Formats: sequence, C-alpha cells, structure tokens
Amino acid sequence: MAAPAPAPAAPAEEGQRGTVWATPSTAEPGAQIELRVTGCKGTTGLAKSPVFVADADLSGRDGRGNPLYGEAMVSTHARPGWHTVRAFCDGGEKATGSLQIVPHKPDHHRPDHQRPDHHRPDHHRPDAHHTPRWPVHAGGGGMAAELATAKKEPEREGPSLPHTVIGGVLAAAAGLAVAGRALKLRRRRSGE
Repeated sequence: MAAPAPAPAAPAEEGQRGTVWATPSTAEPGAQIELRVTGCKGTTGLAKSPVFVADADLSGRDGRGNPLYGEAMVSTHARPGWHTVRAFCDGGEKATGSLQIVPHKPDHHRPDHQRPDHHRPDHHRPDAHHTPRWPVHAGGGGMAAELATAKKEPEREGPSLPHTVIGGVLAAAAGLAVAGRALKLRRRRSGE
C-alpha cells in the first residue's frame, strides 16, 4: 500500500486550496482510512466522497491552520479506481485529494493472518472481535441527527391543562368544605 506524499510545509493562505491526505492512499472496499486535511482555519470540517459509507467528521487542535483529522470507511460496494475526496470547512470546499480503490485480493494470495475468519480452519469458533463493514449507530451519538431534525415543542412552564383542571376542582372542593364547616359552627354558636 502506498504511503501519502509529504504535506506542504506551510498552511494554505487565503485563496489557496488545501489538500486531503488519505492513509492508506490505496484501499480495498470495506477498509477504514484515516484522513488529514490542510487548508482549513477552523477546528472542524467534513470530508465527502462517493466511496465513503458516510461523510467523515474532521476536527483539529486550535484552528490556527493546523491540520484537521478524521476517519472514514470505504463502502464494500466501492468500484476500483481513483476517487476524489473533498473537504469542507470555513463555510465551503477548501481541500481535495484522491483515494485509489483496488479490488479485493483473492484469499490464496494472502497470508493466513490477513484472510477472513471463515477461511481459517478454526472458523467454527465464535469470535468476539468482528469488524463492522459500515458505521454502527450506537449510543446517544446515533440519535444526534434524528434529534437535530425533529420538531421541537416549545418549553412549557408550569402544569398542563389536565393538571390545572384537577387542581381547580380540588381547590373548589376544599373551599366548599371550609365554608360548610364555618357555616355549621356559626349555626351552632347562634343556637339555630
């Protein structure tokens, strides 16, 4: 697998485009790749490519032109060839790069330690360390996109209508009980 070429010595100035570096720069479908992006002034961004399972979130250290980093998974349906990776930050597309997708190597050319588990003699044993082939939506992070697009109800202060009605009925009943008791005591005192 080819290594990325060295990065430019200075960050991209205004008007210059940055670069997206993928490691490894040559990958098979289903591979996980690391991204490094130069040319962004901020601390966050997004990398997109038609061969990615999902857009890759990018983040950096302090926003002074330092590189942004992220990870992406190549789709298992990605076609072999060169594919463009675009990075978006600072309100627009700021950097581009390329990623080469190569076909899967036949298993008879791979060393045993690189073969999938189902080709090993011990394939009948369960393995707790399976590798996902696309991002897994787990935990609260998987709900972030759904919650961001969901309609938000205005925050209400105080009780809702049913609680208010119940409270009013109870207050009226308590008022009648006190008034009835007071009337009864008054009649008793006056001798009626």
